[in-house]
Amino acid sequence: MKTILITGASGYVGKAFLKAYGRDYRFRVFGRTAVEGHEFFKGDIKNIADLAEAMKGVDAVVHLAAATTDGTGISDTEYFQTNTVGTFNVLEAAAKNGVKKVVYGSSVCAVGFRATPKLVMETDRCEPSDGMYGYSKYLSERLCECYAGKYGMKIIALRTAMVVPQHKIVAPANPFAAHWLGAVHIEDVLQAYRLAVDNETLGFEVFHIASGSPYSKFDINRAKEALGYRPAHNFSDIARPGLMKTIGGRAISLLPSKVKDMLASLINKGR
Repeated sequence: MKTILITGASGYVGKAFLKAYGRDYRFRVFGRTAVEGHEFFKGDIKNIADLAEAMKGVDAVVHLAAATTDGTGISDTEYFQTNTVGTFNVLEAAAKNGVKKVVYGSSVCAVGFRATPKLVMETDRCEPSDGMYGYSKYLSERLCECYAGKYGMKIIALRTAMVVPQHKIVAPANPFAAHWLGAVHIEDVLQAYRLAVDNETLGFEVFHIASGSPYSKFDINRAKEALGYRPAHNFSDIARPGLMKTIGGRAISLLPSKVKDMLASLINKGR
């Protein structure tokens, strides 16, 4: 059984991951808050000595600790120190302890939300969104790439879209206006992390983890091909609830699924 150090275990994804796979791995929780039933190392992500001690004897790291966009009043300094310097500390501690596998919790904010008629690919030029939060995630990905190359570590960065039901998706005022929303269900996020942890062949990789919705602007084909990611939840109606409004007196929700998919395709082309 693999021993996995998990940072940010008290967060939304962290709690769900522990609950879903608590019997499949031996988890070691790192942070300020203990989780019942799991080994706990109290420490600060900004303190590399704390991380180095907690990382002794682990097989892999799932790094989820971060200052997120859900917080209020978070300064640019805090984003940088917690997210970017924190990631550097995790990678440095892993390298010192000979840990060869890290799964990093990134965000689509690293590549950036943008108005584009095409799907955003992992290989597209990064234009981070959400201010320093997006830049901190982008810079952390570059650190992951550096450590993978320098130490031969296998590091997978998962750029998750807005996780639901954690985040509430608000319909645009005009359902036909340009919209580049990305959403993903927590169950699909957990699937992606499980696949990344168990993968033994990939070196450094970055994958978009979003739903299979035709309204999502983030391509997930590489995640499907390389990881075997298969999202079970399609957020056509959640991501674009405005489409459920009546058109010509008839509700789209009453149309056959093939017709709705065709309509979605036409709308996407018009973005």
